[in-house]
Amino acid sequence: MVFVFTFESIGEFGAQVGALFMDFLAHHAHAQHLRCATSLKHFYLEATPERAEDFAQMLSQRLPLSLSFRFVGVEATQISPEWQDHARGCAPIDVLEMRQALEEGRLEPYLRAFVYQDQECATPKQVQAVLEQMADLLKKGESLQVGTSRGVKTLSCTYLEGARVLFLDLASVLSLTRSDSKSAQVLCAFEKPSIIATLKEVFVSEFKSLEICACLPYDFGLALLGHRLLEKDISYLFYKDSLTDHSDLNYTCTTPSIPEQVFSVAKNGLLLPHARAHANHTLEFVAQEAPKEPHLLVYLSFDRPSCLWLYEDTYKQLMTMELATHPSVLIQQLQGNAKGRKLYANYKKAYPELCARLEQEPPTPQLPSANLMDFLAGLARVLGLSDTHDTHAIFTHAKTFLRPKGPHIDFKLTKDPPNLNPAPTLRSALSYTLGGTDAPTMCFGILESLAEFLGNVIYEAHDKFGLNQVYLCGDVFLEKVFLDLCLQYFPKECAQVFPLAHMDY
Repeated sequence: MVFVFTFESIGEFGAQVGALFMDFLAHHAHAQHLRCATSLKHFYLEATPERAEDFAQMLSQRLPLSLSFRFVGVEATQISPEWQDHARGCAPIDVLEMRQALEEGRLEPYLRAFVYQDQECATPKQVQAVLEQMADLLKKGESLQVGTSRGVKTLSCTYLEGARVLFLDLASVLSLTRSDSKSAQVLCAFEKPSIIATLKEVFVSEFKSLEICACLPYDFGLALLGHRLLEKDISYLFYKDSLTDHSDLNYTCTTPSIPEQVFSVAKNGLLLPHARAHANHTLEFVAQEAPKEPHLLVYLSFDRPSCLWLYEDTYKQLMTMELATHPSVLIQQLQGNAKGRKLYANYKKAYPELCARLEQEPPTPQLPSANLMDFLAGLARVLGLSDTHDTHAIFTHAKTFLRPKGPHIDFKLTKDPPNLNPAPTLRSALSYTLGGTDAPTMCFGILESLAEFLGNVIYEAHDKFGLNQVYLCGDVFLEKVFLDLCLQYFPKECAQVFPLAHMDY
């Protein structure tokens, strides 16, 4: 019988990774004396059902997971392809064999020219001695320069300003960060990407940050060093680009290297790339990135105007954005009725210094903003969460919130034209603050309520226009705390959510 294994190439590196994986399949088929044939997306195998099942089982154990090349399915077929009779060279990507090579300190077939301080190491004994020496230096607090497949990196056990974090196994990621298992497993993919991860609070002072950019060893040389360090109870390193071309350790990898990719990962596994396109303005950006079939598009940026657009041949606004951001204007809008005036009077009694400072600001208010994040920055100032106009302030506080649900903050639309009405948001936020709600709880509630509000806007557009596809873009969605909330509140019966290839411009 002939079986066809179907694959899907994804993203920029799909074809490159696919070619490697197809060679791997062909090599193992020939090794088992099975006839095979390959194309860009299909692998054909002539075998009995039992042998085909054994072959599929072997693949599941030995072929690495990939973000760029995905197995779709296998089925019997009547197609008789042109069989490839010659054996293929096999790329050294076998997961089980690599694990064994790490245990033995063996270089072949993964590395060539393993050189430490100008001395080449060829035997496992020499390699182990070098790894022991490097581990001891790192443990003493010294830095090392290592020529990796992604350039020369400075490695250190102690904090390096501006560094990323190289975790040495997946268990360490799960122990030190608040990443869920599904998100963290992205790090194990063949491409060895980085993800943005939030640390558990007890480790924040050690890493000098609440959020880090994390990865696993991305080539076999780093994996060898990491294996030795784990035996010495060292579970992570700080790493950054070296300021010098000199390296203590150099090696040459036999497996092609894929440049570093950074993702934010949602709880459901949705990957949002930290990638930018070249464009002059939003419409130009989405025109080159978004598809041409009817869809909804939500663009939220920390720096540029927000967009909630409907696409049917051309883009149309679902709501206008003309938002007050200056604290004095927001306070004025809050006091637009008797209820608001009474609330602000009580707020002023509770927080006299804050209100005096806000009221004494220069009298010339900022012009209305088309960016929803500017409104959140103004709200943060009124709530005393930030002393400056900081569009990230509410997100920074929300990341430290540890419970699943926050208070409900009102986000409501005005009519004709539809625009965000700031007064209900201000009233509910100030009421909770007067009730003693702390900053993380308040900020999580604001983002949760905003996500629910956007979900309602999307549902109404779906109901009115019959559109099922929603495209996300803008660097606000790269904030995992907000991304997870959006996917929780976007209506599942009407929204297939996709990121654009480049999240911003």
